[in-house]
Order: sequence, then structure tokens, then C-alpha cells
Amino acid sequence: MGSLTAPPALPDSPGTAQALFAAARQRRRRRWLAGITAVLAASAVVAAVTVIWLHRASGQDVEHPGAAGVAVAARASGVAAVWFDGTRLRTGDIYPSGRVTQRAGPEASADLLPLVQAGGRVYWVNAMGAFVPSRPYMAWYPRVVQYLDRATGKTGTVGPGSTAFLSANRRFLLMAQDATTLAEMPVAGGTLRQLTLPRGWYLPGGDGQAGLGYSGLATANGVIVQSGESTSWHPQVLAVWNPARGQVKVLGRGLTVLGAYTPPGARYSLLAWLPAACRFPDNCLLKITNTTTLATRTIRSPLPGGFAAGGAFSPGGTQLAVFLNAARGPGRLALVDVDTGTVRIARTPGLVFGMDIGWALWLPDGRHLIGGTGAASYLVNSATLSASPLSLAHTRDRTTADSQNINFTAAILPPRRLSSLPALAALLLWSVYLDRSHVADATPTDG
Repeated sequence: MGSLTAPPALPDSPGTAQALFAAARQRRRRRWLAGITAVLAASAVVAAVTVIWLHRASGQDVEHPGAAGVAVAARASGVAAVWFDGTRLRTGDIYPSGRVTQRAGPEASADLLPLVQAGGRVYWVNAMGAFVPSRPYMAWYPRVVQYLDRATGKTGTVGPGSTAFLSANRRFLLMAQDATTLAEMPVAGGTLRQLTLPRGWYLPGGDGQAGLGYSGLATANGVIVQSGESTSWHPQVLAVWNPARGQVKVLGRGLTVLGAYTPPGARYSLLAWLPAACRFPDNCLLKITNTTTLATRTIRSPLPGGFAAGGAFSPGGTQLAVFLNAARGPGRLALVDVDTGTVRIARTPGLVFGMDIGWALWLPDGRHLIGGTGAASYLVNSATLSASPLSLAHTRDRTTADSQNINFTAAILPPRRLSSLPALAALLLWSVYLDRSHVADATPTDG
């Protein structure tokens, strides 16, 4: 009796050998297709379980079909945001209908400035002050920058600062420690570095008095600086300061910066600012300047009141949301085509602004933005300029009645990545299948 593991004798007939090889190839093909099907099915199951777990863990529910019979998944259509309601941080999802879900976060002593999110953290300025570890002892500072770690829910203090904004490449967190000192810290973690402005130049909002936010202060060519401290609306000479080269490039006399847009990897930025050619509520002009070439487009308002403070570039930099003052009555939101300079005014009756300062925040799709002044906030369609009031959805949070809707402190959060469990499960199953296929191919058969 031969060994059970001995290889079978080779057939003498060439035709018989070819038939055996063909049958073996068919068996391998069937195992291959079966393995792929099993891996895909297992990956789908694990992915579904992971998504459901993420929704439940974050307290989100999936919306059910409404009257129109259209089902909308929370992550498929909702855009996540975080904002400060006056006493605590809140996170929620914004839906195309204007509905906003919310969840209560930690209490915070945040200044009324836009929040900054980067690297899994949310940053804000604490105007009440705090102790900061320093050498050789712990020191107390009247204004500090603090953060919330979104993964762990823990809060901490970065260091002293009256402002917080990101560099143009989003790699560094910048904080004005006073009107002439800027601190720089890598978002990924690292040592805090202090930078001193050239003599005669100051940081906008470096004294903690400005309240428009600082999204336009960082450009690809440096940081926006001005010729005087931010203590009033008096016009200042605006310039771009390059800390690496120590150069200051003057832009002109201006009232305020509305925003900046830097294309990915570009060495220039588009800067929107109001020149000092008027005083509110006169017909203020709008300038959009290339920070490298200083080429500038000047835009006039179609309304006699000119442009108000506040605005934001769209994600692709093709449009700029602005606010227009009217000679009589409230102002309105408008969109400026950056290439042509044309201005489209939102004439929806519900979208009316009655202040010289407005705020706008684009959603990642570039087709919607949220904005407003005062307590009212709207979701705006950039194509039709139609608006829907943002309204808080019903929630189990007992503090909802005391909370506010999304406001100008809001920051849009990046989409949550799917867990790596599906990929790991697929890789594991695939490796097991290959091992079994190898063993099967080495096992003798009866043909």
C-alpha cells in the first residue's frame, strides 16, 4: 500500500494530461470567484456594522423618508459643524432642508470668535485667562488658546494668545500673543515658536479687540499686518509680512480684510479686502488682490451703500460671499464672481441683513453656504440664491431650550473616515483563502 501523501503517477497520454490541467484550471477559477465573493460580502457586512456603530456612538440617527418618500442618511447628506453657544461647544449636522441636529459638548469660556479646527482638534480663545506651564514656573495669562480633542473629548491649553488661525497650508496654528508677537505651532505637534513683527507693524486683532475672525490673515506669501493697533475702525495700511524672509509687501490703506483663498500647493493667495476709500455706510469698494503679483480687481457694489464687513471665498475660490449695504433699509447677501467681478444679489425676502457686519461659511460641496447676522442664520443655495432658515431639530438634550442655533463661531468639520476594519477583515479573509487554495492545489485528486 502506497503512502497517502505520495503524488499520483503522471498519465501516459498527452490528451489525458491536458484534460486534467484544464479541469484544475476550472477548479482554481471557481475557487477564485468564490473567494472574491466571500471577501466582498464580508467587507460589506463589516462596513455596515462599522457605520451603524459610528452613528450610534456619536448619538446620530438616520433620518427616515419624509412626505416625499426620500430617505436621507445622516452622513450621506449632513455636514458636520461645531460652534459655541455662549456657554458650551456644540456639534451637529446641517441638512439641505435647513434642519440642524445638535449634541452638547463641554462647557467653555470661549471668546466670540470663529472656532478653528485642524488635526482632530477644535481651537478657541479663552478670554477669561488661565495658567500655562512655562519655565521655570507656571504663569497666568489673561487670554489663552485652548483646544478640544475630538477623539478623546479632552480639553487643554496650547498657550497664551488672543487670536487663533491656521497658516495657508493648514500645517501650523498661529496665535497672536500680543499686537507684535505671533506664536507658531505645528498642527501635527511640536515646539511652539515665537515670531516678532518688524518695527511699526501690528497684527490685526492682536489686542483682542477685533471680532470678525481671522480666516483672511494667512496667505501663501505671509501674514497680513497693519500699520496700527486694532483699537477702532480707523483705516490702516495693510501689508503682507513674510516671517521667513523678513519682508513686508504693502497692499494699501484699508478698513478690513474679508477673507483669503489659497489654491492647493499654490505660491499665491487671493485676498479680499475693503480699501479706505469710504466710511460706512458710504459706497465702499471691494478689492481682490493676488498676493504675489499684487494684481488687483476693484469691484463696485450694485447697491448705493457699498460693501459691508464680512465674507468668505468658496472652496474652489471661484466665488466670494459678501454683504451689501443699502442706502435705505437693510443690506443683503451677494455672491461675487472672482473671474468676472459680476455681483449677484440674493433677493429672497427671508434673507435680509440689517447690520454692517455679516458672516458666511461655505459648505464643502461649494454649492451651499450658511450665514447671517445677529440671531438669524440661513442655508443658502449658491446657484439660485434661495435661502432656508436654519432650525434646530428635536433632541433629547435638555439644554436645547437654552442653546443657540449655528452662529458665526461655527467651524465645518471634515467628513469622518470609515473604519479600517472592513479592509482588515477583507485582507484576513483573502489571506486565509489563498492559504486554503494553495493546500488544495497541492492535494492529490482523483481527477
